[in-house]
Amino acid sequence: MRYLLLLLVISAGLNANSQTISGIVTDGKTGQRISGAWITLAKASTISGLQGEFAIKTNNTADTIHVKMQGYKLYVLPINPSINKNVLITLDEAIIELNVVHVTGKRDRVKDSLNNRKMFAKDFNVSAPKLKDILVVSHTPGPLPLFGVTIVPSQLIKALTYKHSREYKFKKILIRDEQNRYIDSRFSEALVAQLTGLEDESLLSFMDKYRPAMEAIKKMTDYDIRVYIKASIIKFRSDTLHQTK
Repeated sequence: MRYLLLLLVISAGLNANSQTISGIVTDGKTGQRISGAWITLAKASTISGLQGEFAIKTNNTADTIHVKMQGYKLYVLPINPSINKNVLITLDEAIIELNVVHVTGKRDRVKDSLNNRKMFAKDFNVSAPKLKDILVVSHTPGPLPLFGVTIVPSQLIKALTYKHSREYKFKKILIRDEQNRYIDSRFSEALVAQLTGLEDESLLSFMDKYRPAMEAIKKMTDYDIRVYIKASIIKFRSDTLHQTK
């Protein structure tokens, strides 16, 4: 109980001088608000909401906002938290330079995935503190000394709150988007249309209803996917026929 109270006191002290910076992230060309943008300061980070809004705290008298979003240029803005409490961030589209003149409609999913992981390397590699980060062997007294080891409060708090942190949530979004691109590359509109003859709303309805889950499609060969589509179209047409009767 004593250690918990001490942790609360430390946490309150860290937040005593913090200031909140609020803002909105928009597309510089269309003016539309952008959700899912990754906003960081020196010691804090957050993600823009559904309407592009965000709020982030800082203890520094001078700081720099960095905003990252796939498909856009990195945005950097030096700020003074005592003055810049509300900011409007406009992102410019990233210009993709091609090394060759031959352009095809097919994207390289593996290359896209590698580029995405390189761009957001820090976010993909984020993880909860390990026990060795929380408990440090020390011969000198430190914060919360216990049985010859020192508990690092900041690492303990980070470990307890990791799955509720913006960093964890953003990493989950990146991984989910990567998985969706993998599914799309194998269960594609072109392949489904070729095997079923469906188009327009019927095609979209079929793909939404029979879209394989990530764990399932990872176990399928290309042949298995074709068999799955052909079996599913029989069910789809049967269900559609019953609905029209």
